[in-house]
Order: sequence, then structure tokens, then C-alpha cells
Amino acid sequence: MRDTASRMKKRGSLWIAAITVPTSLALGAAIMPAVASAQSSSLQGIIAGSTDYLDNPGTKRTPLSTEHPVVQGLPDGVSVDRVEWLTNRRIAIYIKSAAMPGDPIQVQVLLARDWASNPSRTFPSVWMLDGLRAQDDENGWTINTNIEQFYADKNVNVILPVGGESSFYSDWQKEDNGKHYMWESFLMNEMIPVLREGFRTNDDRAVIGLSMGGTAAINLAERHPSQFKFVGSYSGYLDTTSPGMPNAIQAAQADAGGYDATAMWGALGSQDWIDHDPKTGVKNLEGVSVYVSAGSGQDDYGQPGSVATGPANYAGVGLEVISRMTTQTFVDVANRAGVPVTSVFRPTGVHNWPYWQFEMAQSWSQTADALGLSEDDRGADCLPVGDIATLATAQSEILGTCVNNEYDVTGGKAEDFVGGRVMWSQATGAHTVYGRIGAKYAEMGSETSWLGYPTSEERGLVNGGRFVAFEHGNIYWTPTLGAVAVPADIVDAWGELSWENGSLGYPVAEAVAINGGLVQQFQGGYVARTADNKDYWVRGEIAKKYGELGTANSALGYPVGNEVLINGGAYQAFENGNIYWSASTGAHVIYKGQVFDAWGAKGYEQGEYGYPTSDQSDANGSINFQHGTISVVAGQVKEEKK
Repeated sequence: MRDTASRMKKRGSLWIAAITVPTSLALGAAIMPAVASAQSSSLQGIIAGSTDYLDNPGTKRTPLSTEHPVVQGLPDGVSVDRVEWLTNRRIAIYIKSAAMPGDPIQVQVLLARDWASNPSRTFPSVWMLDGLRAQDDENGWTINTNIEQFYADKNVNVILPVGGESSFYSDWQKEDNGKHYMWESFLMNEMIPVLREGFRTNDDRAVIGLSMGGTAAINLAERHPSQFKFVGSYSGYLDTTSPGMPNAIQAAQADAGGYDATAMWGALGSQDWIDHDPKTGVKNLEGVSVYVSAGSGQDDYGQPGSVATGPANYAGVGLEVISRMTTQTFVDVANRAGVPVTSVFRPTGVHNWPYWQFEMAQSWSQTADALGLSEDDRGADCLPVGDIATLATAQSEILGTCVNNEYDVTGGKAEDFVGGRVMWSQATGAHTVYGRIGAKYAEMGSETSWLGYPTSEERGLVNGGRFVAFEHGNIYWTPTLGAVAVPADIVDAWGELSWENGSLGYPVAEAVAINGGLVQQFQGGYVARTADNKDYWVRGEIAKKYGELGTANSALGYPVGNEVLINGGAYQAFENGNIYWSASTGAHVIYKGQVFDAWGAKGYEQGEYGYPTSDQSDANGSINFQHGTISVVAGQVKEEKK
């Protein structure tokens, strides 16, 4: 088990800047008196009627194969680059941003419970913001918590922006460390229309974050109050301008990637810092359901009721103390302003993921209330029946509990579970799809795709591979190649070479339609289906040459037979020529025409010219052989023997 220090070093804390684990507590001890004093004086000013925070909020604050959907109604310069299905319930959307041009920005979505069973419905969303050390490949909530399982039976789309290390999800004043963050503009002006127009997400929203993300969640809700019905901060820093806090944030950003806080909001404590101080925008939260929480900094590992998975370290203690103090200031300001806030101040608890996972569950009922969810939409009330129930019991370790009752799909029934989906038809019975194979199946359209219904459970293969059989083909998965669907006739032709155990290995890409047929690439070659529905395999060096030429898109066209072994070498015939190979000459193409016929008249590779040693450019091009050259000059064949 990784200790709290190593986990915090990886991601998620505002203040791991605290330099080294032992000095983090010392820094906290040095800053806390100043913060406490500033909080006290600030609060007294508010009580006395100061307009700084309340009366004048104007002193305030700014896979695999992939789908490439065209989403209409987006702002200029914004488009969806691609969508990758990670499971049958989790997708990654890559958005080309006008606010942050460059590489597409990834936003992962945990799809609502009834996404598949009710394809005409739109769903509320819950945004989950990451901590200071946000990674560029995955949001911390899916890395460190049970969020996928928790939300599996709930009818909301969970939105997980990926990236934004040290950004506070805000618009920065200038570029720093090679990035010009414009996260607020992206989230509010670009991501919202993408989700609305392309991914069945309506305008009922909640925004939640931990640590840095807690600060950002409150800021987004205060700066765009009409856009959110609920805001939650778990261990956030909700007072960013009191003495000591700008310096702490500056140190944190420098440590978490070498960022300069003045590039974010300008000179420490200046107007843009005020603009992004959650306590200064409290009045903007009127009408928004607000939930904030923080622990005390006391380690409760091993105590009854504790959610901790290991003992706390100095960083986890010091960071949570600072969060507790700043969150308390925010709550005091809100109380004076008459803005209702649900505040949960735990008598124990430190700055770490198990506590934030706990708060996610604790705040759910308030989140659901704010979003106006029905009782049915708040969780599962389901019971598998019939063949699906029998399979679900047998596959319980994989599937977990149901999240809805079985529902009608084209030609059969389906039911969703925490860990996957069970499909049933009269012809095939009940079978489970899950994981990356389940994701590929969902991406293709499930039972409405050319695959039809599953006919087997997932099975293991060599080299860590897996596959599921379907009515009209199979889906194969390996850790390095991902999930690839293979039509049944291509599976059969591939099987002539022992499938993944043979010279072709695993499929590496989906079959491509070319001139009325299909060509599918494998690790060691291709299988092609011709326009008249005949299947042939192409392997080894001949396959490499075929691929260099462009496979069936080339002048060669489709194969008309499988490889033939001859005279110490091999050849394969295609519609418009052949490819020949020997160990000494390699693989070379020769096209049907006068040169080909002249060579054939001399016995092909077994005759006086031997194997080709160069590629022919076209049917009339010259070509070198082991023992001479044949060309066409002025329409006449010319032969030159060595």
C-alpha cells in the first residue's frame, strides 16, 4: 500500500509545495497564524458592514478504433476531434478548443445509467474537478476513488476534465511553463455546448472539486451562478487572499510543475486574486445549493469509523488544517451574508483521497435534490430475472449489482450492471460484455451493429489476449493493440493459419472497405475479402510488400489465392499481378502484361531468369531478375540475359 506521502506526491493537493514532507507542516505552522489573524480581521470588517466582499461583488473576480462525430451548433473554432470508448459506460471526448488551441483537450464522461436504455433522453451533469497535480491522461477521481461504481446506478452524466495541472481551472493572464491556460473559457464556453449538442447533457449542472478543484468549483459557481444548481468543495482553499495564502499557492504551483502564480492572477494579492477568492463572491451563490467540507487535520487511521487506508503524514495534516481554516472563513462570510451553506467540519481527517471519496457519497443526496432528480434517478431499484438473472449470478464477480431492470433492445433484451452489460436474444441466449471489449461493442452500436448479439462469454487467449464471439464475428483485445472487431468470414480465413497462434498474430485494425471488398490488417499480414466474397490471407514479406503498395487500393488489386510455396521461395497471385519472394532476393511485384508473359514463357522463377530482384513500376515497366532484365521498348519486349 502506498503511503499518504507518495500518493500526495503523485497528485491532488493544493499545497504539496510544502516542499518536503517534514517542512510542509512547518510551513503550515508559519502561515496559519497569519491566515487566522487575517481571517479574523476580514470577518470583523464584514460584520462591521464593509462592502469589499458582500455589498459590492464588483471588487470581485474571470481505444482502439475511434468515432469522429460531427457535432453541430458549436462556437467557432470548437469541434470534437474524436471519441474513444473506454468501457460501455465511459467515454473520452477529445475537443479542439479555440480558447486553448493545440492538442485536443480530453474530457471523460461516465454515462448516465439509462444512457443505453433510453436513447432519446437528456441527463443532468455532475462535473468532478481534480487536484493540483492533475495528470494529462486521466482525472484523479477515476484513478483514486470508486466514482465509476458509485455513479453507475445514477442518472447523471459525470464530467471529468483531464489535465490542468496547477491551473485552478481558471483563465491565466499569460503563458507560463509552455502553457497558456484558459480553462474557465474552455469549460464554460466550449465544453458546455459540446456536451449539450453532442452528448445528451442538459443544462442542470453540479460542479464539485477537491483541494485545488474545490477552490475552482466555488469560483466557477460564483462567476457563473446561473449555470450551476449545486457546488461542492471538499478540502478546498476558500480564502485565497488573506496574508500567507497567495504565497502558499505560489509555492504549491512552483513545486507542482514549476508554474509561476503571477502568470495566473498577476501580482500576489492583486485584483485578479480578489476576483478568484471564493469568500469575495459569496453573495453570487444565492439560489445555488452549496456544500463544503474539511477535516481537522487529525489522523484517525485505525480508529473506529475511519475511512483512511493508511497513516497520515505531515503534508496530509498541514494541508487539511489550512483547508479547514479557509473553509471556515468562507462559511462565516456566507452566514453573515445570509447565503445558506451546508458545512461539514469533521473532527478528524487529513488531505487525502479516501476522505474525498467519502464526501462524494455524503453529499450525493444534496446534489440530487439540487438537480431535481426523481427517486428512481437517484439509484437502482432493480432485480434481474430469467436467463439474465442466471448469468448475472454466475458472473457476479465481474458484473456486480444491477443498475436497472432489463429493457427492450432490437431483437432482444439487455440489462446494465456496475461492471458490464448482459445481452439476450432468443437465438443466442444471455451473454456478458464488459471492459474494453464491451466498450468496442457499445461504440459499434451493440446489437444493431453488423456483429449482432454475443454468443459466448469473454475468454482468454495467448499473450494476455481476450475475445468474445458474436453472431457475425468476434472482438479481440490485447493490452498493446486494444479491441478490434473481425467479421466471421475473415475469422475463418485467419483460422487457416491458426488464428492468433499462427503467423498472422492478432488483428491490429478494423477491416477497411475497398472497391467492394474488405481488407483487415493483422500483426503479420492481412486477410482480404474480395468483392465476390472470397477470403484470402497474405502474410510475411509478401504482406509487407502488399502493404507498401497500398493493399487492394494498389494496381495489384485483391488476392485471387493464398500464398504458394515454390522452389525455395513463395509467390501470391493478385488480380493484376503477382508478388514473388525468396530468401536471397526479397519480395518484389510484377504486373500482368508483356513483361510478365515473356518471363512466363521462360519458366517464371524456375526458368532462365530466376526470381525478380526489383519491383516493376507498371505493366510495361522494366524489371530486373536474378539472371537478366526484361523491358518493353517501343511496344516490343526486350530481353537481356546476364
